[in-house]
Amino acid sequence: MKASLRPPLPSRILSAGATLWFVTATLGQLAFVAFIVAFFGGALATGDLAGLNAKPHVTGYVPGDLVGNTQFLGHAVLAGLVTFAGLWQLVPALRRRWPAAHRWNGRLFLAVALVVTLTGFWLVWVRGSRLGLGSDVSISLNGLLIVVFAVLAWRSAVRRDFTAHRRHALRAWLLVNGVWFLRIGIMLAGLLLTPLGIRIDYQGPVFIGVSVASWLLPLAVLELYFRAERSHRAWTKTAMGIVLGVAALATLAGSLAAAAFMWWPVL
Repeated sequence: MKASLRPPLPSRILSAGATLWFVTATLGQLAFVAFIVAFFGGALATGDLAGLNAKPHVTGYVPGDLVGNTQFLGHAVLAGLVTFAGLWQLVPALRRRWPAAHRWNGRLFLAVALVVTLTGFWLVWVRGSRLGLGSDVSISLNGLLIVVFAVLAWRSAVRRDFTAHRRHALRAWLLVNGVWFLRIGIMLAGLLLTPLGIRIDYQGPVFIGVSVASWLLPLAVLELYFRAERSHRAWTKTAMGIVLGVAALATLAGSLAAAAFMWWPVL
């Protein structure tokens, strides 16, 4: 009899958990992109830039501030582009069937990620779109790590070290999505803490904690996933698969809450 080529059960559980999380993340990020296109694209198409202030911003559209408004709009619109481009990079069929498209889309993703990060620095530290020192430092650390891993992902691809490239690119992808993780994290925190009478404000410990967790926690989970991939212990792969399954449910809940309470009401 021929030996079965089917992976062992623990490996299948790990793969299923990763796939489930990616599917829920894709749905949540597509909802985020749709909001950006509808809200910011609609304002640009109609010329009603003042209407952008219908959604609360730290510093939104300011009449007469050409440089600041350009940075603000460019940052928001490019955030939608980099989110969409990043999703395509993780689709296995794209890498296998259209490697050239994967390479060019990857270049687009890394280039736009750097532009979005730099404009984010400018908006926070020059324009003054600041929530509070704690969250400002958190956002800046997130941005610095985006630059680091975007450069490492590009360098490893040039060296054709695809193992290192995959890891650095996944780290960069998660960090770029820190702004999305922050939104669903705030929604989850609100769902859990509001019934307890705990108020979330921009300078409070809950918001700062969620801000740090929005980029640190995904990175930590990713590193555990890498270790589980390399591990020969069945329980490690199984446990990580279960963790990813739970994370998928949390991601779906946070995305639905963000769509219902944060994005849809201002459209």
